[in-house]
Amino acid sequence: MSKNTSPYHEAGRILNELLSSKSGGRGLKSIAFSNSKTRGGPSKATYATVCKSMQHLPAINSVLNHSGGRLRKAIGIDTVHNKGLMYVMLYELLFGKYKSIRGGGRLKRMIVKHERELREGVSEHREMVDGLTRATPQFPRYARVNVMRTSIEAMAEMLKASFVENSTRESNCGDSMNLKRSIFMDPHVPDLLVMHPSASSFLHQDHDAVKSGKIVLQDKSSCFSALALARGNPNISLNCDFIDACAAPGNKTTHLAALVAASLADVSRTTKKGKNLTQSSTIFAFERSSSRFKTLKSRIDAIVPSSSLNKSSTKVVVQPLLSDFLKSDSKDPQFANVRGILLDPSCSGSGIVNSLDRWLEDAETDGNKDDPTTGTKADRIKSLSNFQLVALTHAMSFPSVDRIVYSTCSVNNEENELVVGKALSEVNKTINGSVGDEWILVAPACLDHWPRRGNPEIGGLSKTQAQCLIRCDGLDGDETNGFFVSYFERKRVRSESEDAERTGTSCSIVNDVKLPVYQGQFASIQETAPKTKHRLCQKNVNLMGRTHIVHLWTLQHVPP
Repeated sequence: MSKNTSPYHEAGRILNELLSSKSGGRGLKSIAFSNSKTRGGPSKATYATVCKSMQHLPAINSVLNHSGGRLRKAIGIDTVHNKGLMYVMLYELLFGKYKSIRGGGRLKRMIVKHERELREGVSEHREMVDGLTRATPQFPRYARVNVMRTSIEAMAEMLKASFVENSTRESNCGDSMNLKRSIFMDPHVPDLLVMHPSASSFLHQDHDAVKSGKIVLQDKSSCFSALALARGNPNISLNCDFIDACAAPGNKTTHLAALVAASLADVSRTTKKGKNLTQSSTIFAFERSSSRFKTLKSRIDAIVPSSSLNKSSTKVVVQPLLSDFLKSDSKDPQFANVRGILLDPSCSGSGIVNSLDRWLEDAETDGNKDDPTTGTKADRIKSLSNFQLVALTHAMSFPSVDRIVYSTCSVNNEENELVVGKALSEVNKTINGSVGDEWILVAPACLDHWPRRGNPEIGGLSKTQAQCLIRCDGLDGDETNGFFVSYFERKRVRSESEDAERTGTSCSIVNDVKLPVYQGQFASIQETAPKTKHRLCQKNVNLMGRTHIVHLWTLQHVPP
């Protein structure tokens, strides 16, 4: 190491780029692993230092901005060339393990000159600091089995073997070890496996099953978008085309493909002998960024089997389009058979409670003002909300489309209920078509038993409309990241379905898989998380003309 090189140089470089407008909106992992001078990315220690520094940015800025920003000006953090490195040093001094800065250099001298005042500032902001040091929720490790390439049974056996192999070093062989090796079926999302959080230590992006496309690592709430579109109304045929308006990186796109393929295959099996009925669907996957398009295409190639591998009468094709959905022509002939649109646009990501990048957003708020709604963060949410509204109203303009899912990983009303309310109001009063073309909110049948619903009286929504909306809250016991889902249908489509028997796709169909259904067994690892329980009942239902026995699990929060 040269005389002038800080031991925090690499961590400072990464954080500096994250803070810079040149990051282009990229997240921590993208910057850390794409620009690292070390093959395979930065060291674990460096990556951890960046993570911790990011987590404490709001507290550091509060200390610096105290008393009119006197300390901020004194140490010159806004004028130094390497702002990221200074933030790392401030973290190490105020919150690090040893509460000191290793090495030397000019930046260190600028900081330690005001060490006493900085530590006093930390004491005055103790409540915020304590909030940051509380552990974020540990959710179960969710893994969606790609049934287009493998089976649930095969993946369950493979994962059980991996658990044994990776737990041989553990000395505890009691109930705790048995729980860590357990694999459950999710009670709401078909083909979604639920495992102990510790499974993340071996089940990651480099795992063979993930790289081969047999398993998709996807958070539970993120699966709700495609599920609502494919099974929101089980009386509607899926023998049609779809659009994923903001498709990259492709998890929701490929999930929709799997659900559509399964539904079409089921219809093909129930068709009377002698009839040659070919079921097919094309999913148009839009992505306007060339770099993200490459990721999308790679994900599709890995997860969705090519037509040459698909020998059945069911054909689902995902067609990636390097194009801006907002510039698409709703009357383009290639979209004439499109009946459903999945719209999961860019959002603030405020619902992702275990994402480190969210600390950057919190740090951008102007610390010199007491009102948290002012500054860059509020401006960004307003800008996102405007973009989301334009995207949703454009989706509603497609004449052949009769169902839409709009979702975000945000918990902000401005990006959720407000967008939904405005879109309904703006679009419905401009529709000049036949009676029944109006858009209405519908509670997705597949999530009937999900308890958390939308916020009423936001964006002019009634209580009835808010009950149609799905919300998830990772900080209130849902064991998944914060999420929002809205499902729309043309009024005429809903009218045509009203006389049909309500089917049982409001839960997952267990499909004779010999795995227990998850009932909150891992919730106990969160001392502060509300406990949950599930109640099982059985019902015969009519699904696409065929009787199924389904297991209905209802999720209930248990008061502390």
